[in-house]
Amino acid sequence: MDSPLPLVHVSCSLHLVPKAVTWQRNISHAVRPPAYSSSYWAASTLCSGAGAATALVAVSRILRRRSQRMRCDVATANLARGGRAASEEVRRQLLEAEICGNVEELSTSSSTFTLSTDKGECFVKFGTGGSSASRQILEYEAEGLRRLGAASGGLLKVPEPWLVGELGPGRAFIVQEKLELGGRASQSDLGRGLAAIHAAPAPPDWPQFGFPVEGCCGACPQKNNSEGKTMSWVEFWCDYRLGDQLRMLKRNAGGDSAIQTLGAELLSKVPEFFKDLDPDSIKPSLLHGDLWSGNISALRDGTPVIIDPACYYGHYEADHGMNMMFGGGSAFHNASYESQFPRTPGYRERLMLYELHHHLNHYNIFGSGYRGGCVDLMQRVLRT
Repeated sequence: MDSPLPLVHVSCSLHLVPKAVTWQRNISHAVRPPAYSSSYWAASTLCSGAGAATALVAVSRILRRRSQRMRCDVATANLARGGRAASEEVRRQLLEAEICGNVEELSTSSSTFTLSTDKGECFVKFGTGGSSASRQILEYEAEGLRRLGAASGGLLKVPEPWLVGELGPGRAFIVQEKLELGGRASQSDLGRGLAAIHAAPAPPDWPQFGFPVEGCCGACPQKNNSEGKTMSWVEFWCDYRLGDQLRMLKRNAGGDSAIQTLGAELLSKVPEFFKDLDPDSIKPSLLHGDLWSGNISALRDGTPVIIDPACYYGHYEADHGMNMMFGGGSAFHNASYESQFPRTPGYRERLMLYELHHHLNHYNIFGSGYRGGCVDLMQRVLRT
């Protein structure tokens, strides 16, 4: 860490803070989540004196958006209304599927609860990204967890999904093993595990960019080329990521013609950011897809943990974007990761492009509080 600077301490909800805020957890290389579900994690952030104004702006945006987020939380809480009835239905489905036996409820919150079984404790989450979800969406999350766990080679811990079920249409839940969190994970260990995932070969049944299941990133739909079209990475990125986010913004922020103009100009320029790379060198790597700091934790023995994925197969650098937006990029900017994936020409410009995708995603989910970050990144990329 650099020499100490005057600090401004701000306590706030995660996933709502602009990129200029650096997470205390990443600075200290410690991961201490007060709750398992990232949708409800809270943390403290530290800004240097020079970043104090940015921190205050961040807080004001958080307060303005809080009422919208609370509405999402109420919708999610309704999924588990009745508590005991929901727990009993999950218990019934676990027993019917013969996954475990002797199921007992241990704890309940607004959208999650923990059960004790003869297979160990499990964690039950309703919906995703603070909203209700269909069974297909949580099947997508479960498949991502399975693939990440297999690709990590044991260097990272990924919770094992046990079951995806429903309490009713659009009221899906996912059951996964409960992990004992609270340790300290080094960036070196985390980088080594992420490099293993990115280096794992794509499976024979899915050699394309995308994913065999349509999904979401947070509460926003994410098209994944589940039909398996063969295309280049640049084509995939322009159509299924930047292009799709811009199309959603036409519906969600139809009056924002300026961002559509910038977006069209940027889409025409995207191929230039890959001109220094051999197109054949961009292979489909398994990506977490939503690797902000709140989705990184550690077991008590220090083993790194990653949760809540939005997986697809793509250029490995694309995973850096969300971590840069919320986490400063530290998960990938370390010797262990860079020894396997050294920086290539044009990386700085592509990183902005990959980060932009998540700013647009947040604009679509949370509204105009994220517009400024989108415009700033678009203009910076276009100036390069």
